[in-house]
Amino acid sequence: MKKNSVSPNDKENINDRITLTDILRWVYENTQQTTWDGLHLWATQSLSFQRKITAFRNIDWEEKETFYTNTTMENISRECLEAEVLELKSMYGVPKTFQTIFDIYSARYKHSNVSSSVEIHEAVSKRLYDYGGSKKLLTQLLDEEQQRELEREQELEEERQQKRPPSVRPYEPQLHNEIKALCDMHGPMLNLSKLTSVFCPIADAFLGTTFYRECQPHCWQQNLWITDEFKRVIQTHGESLDPFLRPARWLLIYRNEHIIFVSPFEANWLMGRLHDLY
Repeated sequence: MKKNSVSPNDKENINDRITLTDILRWVYENTQQTTWDGLHLWATQSLSFQRKITAFRNIDWEEKETFYTNTTMENISRECLEAEVLELKSMYGVPKTFQTIFDIYSARYKHSNVSSSVEIHEAVSKRLYDYGGSKKLLTQLLDEEQQRELEREQELEEERQQKRPPSVRPYEPQLHNEIKALCDMHGPMLNLSKLTSVFCPIADAFLGTTFYRECQPHCWQQNLWITDEFKRVIQTHGESLDPFLRPARWLLIYRNEHIIFVSPFEANWLMGRLHDLY
């Protein structure tokens, strides 16, 4: 029996491939994170729901001839009302402590004096205990408005600490004759793989970036291309190109076979030329 030998290059290509296990793991981890991210808002909404049930506890819904006085209706509205404005003292005047969602909910349940339905409280507590786990967050984040305010504050702090890229010189835009030939639908078809000075495999868009080793350059489809003008952004002298990746906004489908990402400069010329021709 002949044994199949695997070369080192083949092993490397096998390791680069994305398998079904990788996809399922990615879906599971994102589903888990999304579920956990929504738990604290769900807990807040449950307290609001239980508060409204408590407000209507004295209403006999089966008695059709019940007369509700103004005082009764005012009491119900007052008990259902939630604060629309948060004082700065309540937002920033308390220490920032980390607790599990279950502990935060339990403390707020006791503080709110909700006595509506034990079944609802126990069901919510069980769900938070099962899905919340041991992961912790700031106790203030159960208030949705506070969450948005603190997230904005954190984003501003990250922006202040973010290191800006150095001053660089951009490349002068250049329009190759091969790009102009893409508009000729009646002439011979261009062999893009031989026009390496103008067309590059799509993975070359990440050359000079930290993502290039992770992008699995040999796993992309062979009909995906970028232009040299799309790839050229700055005149680099060894700097990392991470901050200068060009967004993929314009693409051209060539002869229903090749997909080519082009720069805005090339896209403007191509759209004008195609409009004049067709």
